[in-house]
Amino acid sequence: MAALAALLALTACDRPDAAPTRRAAPSPTARAVPAPSPAPAEPVPAPSVAPASVPSEAPAPARYAPRDECAAQPGWPAFRARLGDAVKARDGAALAALAAQDVTLDYGGGHGRDELASRLVDPATGAALWADLARILPLGCAARDELAVMPWYFWNVPEDLDPGTAMLATGPSVPLRQRPAPDAPDVAALSWEMVTLAPGFDPAARFTQVETADGRKGYVETASLRSVLARRIIAERKDGEWRVTAVVAGD
Repeated sequence: MAALAALLALTACDRPDAAPTRRAAPSPTARAVPAPSPAPAEPVPAPSVAPASVPSEAPAPARYAPRDECAAQPGWPAFRARLGDAVKARDGAALAALAAQDVTLDYGGGHGRDELASRLVDPATGAALWADLARILPLGCAARDELAVMPWYFWNVPEDLDPGTAMLATGPSVPLRQRPAPDAPDVAALSWEMVTLAPGFDPAARFTQVETADGRKGYVETASLRSVLARRIIAERKDGEWRVTAVVAGD
């Protein structure tokens, strides 16, 4: 009987549906991990105050030094050379031959190749006209399609510039003086800068009062100034040939 009881007990332990022995759960205090204390809040930096802005240097004034945009135009170098030779020799016939038949000479109706030749030899107008043409040629050339204009700056000044009072200081180091005298101290040296005439401009005066774009005021020798509306030479290319179509001043 004892052997039978032991066999039954062993069989009961091997049954698959026998409930597993339950293990005692660990005490709450044994498995509880204390929550970390919150880190102290980072101090919020005060908004930075931008330092007072340091005024930057005034922008450099615009320069209108001569440029040659025409040299790459077909046929221009040969035409320009002939024009320069005619002006240098003061050869009215040669210059007239380079002009269009209806070349414009002023906005009062003056035009024509014959009229140009006449003005070039007129004792009252010829010398001043030749001198002005000689002054124009070194001032560069601007190109637009089949058109060219000398001086270069004529097509390149800002649209908001008043052409009636704007003058170009024609040189890389034109003195702007405190007084209208050759020995007056310099305010600045102007390099191909546009300036504005003060009221009362007298083209016959040796010195002219002007103001620069950045507000400097002083006096410049009138001979070193040239108006935006001063005489210019306009040429046009037609049928592969360049012709002077206007020698005009004004607006």
